[in-house]
Amino acid sequence: MKIKIMKSLLSIAVLTAMTSGVQAAGTAANTTINNTASISYSVGGTPQAAIESSPGGNSVPGAGSATTFVVDKKVDLLVTADAGPFNVSPSATSQSITYVLTNEGNSTEAFTLTTTGTVAGDDFDTTGCTVTSPASPVTLAADATTAVTVQCDIPASNGGTVSDGKASLVDLLASANVAAETTGTDTAGTMDIVYADDAGTATDSPNGTVSGDQTRNAKHSATNTYTILAAKLTISKASAVDSDPFNLTTNPKRIPGAIIKYTITIDNTTGTADATGLSVSDYIPANMTYSTTPAACVADSGGACVLNAALVIGASPAAPGISATGMTVAAGATGTVTFYAKIN
Repeated sequence: MKIKIMKSLLSIAVLTAMTSGVQAAGTAANTTINNTASISYSVGGTPQAAIESSPGGNSVPGAGSATTFVVDKKVDLLVTADAGPFNVSPSATSQSITYVLTNEGNSTEAFTLTTTGTVAGDDFDTTGCTVTSPASPVTLAADATTAVTVQCDIPASNGGTVSDGKASLVDLLASANVAAETTGTDTAGTMDIVYADDAGTATDSPNGTVSGDQTRNAKHSATNTYTILAAKLTISKASAVDSDPFNLTTNPKRIPGAIIKYTITIDNTTGTADATGLSVSDYIPANMTYSTTPAACVADSGGACVLNAALVIGASPAAPGISATGMTVAAGATGTVTFYAKIN
């Protein structure tokens, strides 16, 4: 007797179990994926028991088994340079520069952080670069991000190498602390490892502190930039006769008894940084005596003339003079110190 399967495959259902939450990085590594197919059918109009699938094939109802595999580990990371500006001055120490590290893989990983200020192609090299936050190695969950702070010392200006507008490049390299990439064919029941990172910017440095960064080597790096902003100060001093005992203020001449106006100008108009804590001193020349009238003044950054406590008279008993301290001459501005002296 022959048995015919009527409308032989009425339905095929796919059942899926043990899935994880959706992330940008994808399903978590080492997650087990199980699924089983089943068929239901009728013979001569009579429903028959469903048959479930198995990896090796099954024809006995209730004897099926799930097809199973383990999600492999994708190792992927990204280092980006945080937006600046990171403006510094010559001889400045422990200057911060920041980056962002993202774990783009599908498992929690620990990353070792390494930095160097010795990078080809910049105007000068920083020294003493260290990662100050977070402590290395740093552990990040899949899709997690952390800010990384690096601090470097800026060298003193040397023949214009470290001067206004000059730049220094600093590399940050993150290396995933993972086992070697899996070679050979895929094994469904074992978590294989795949490196998926792009190449970054870091290369082998002369001092050996950074290992090169290539495509798919479980490392990534980025370069950020310090830019020097410096005051460019020029000081000039001018004298003009203010009055004399005979002509008074009408076409006065530089005769004994005449009052001479001295103007000291500090020019920072081409500088890109403020000059702060600036001190100016000037001794009264021989054969002259400091004059309290007209009044002396100090003017910061091109502002109005202000006589203040910072203007000290008689800076030296042997050679009386003036001293102005605590001045600020802003970038793009000028400051002046004006005083008067009488010709003996």
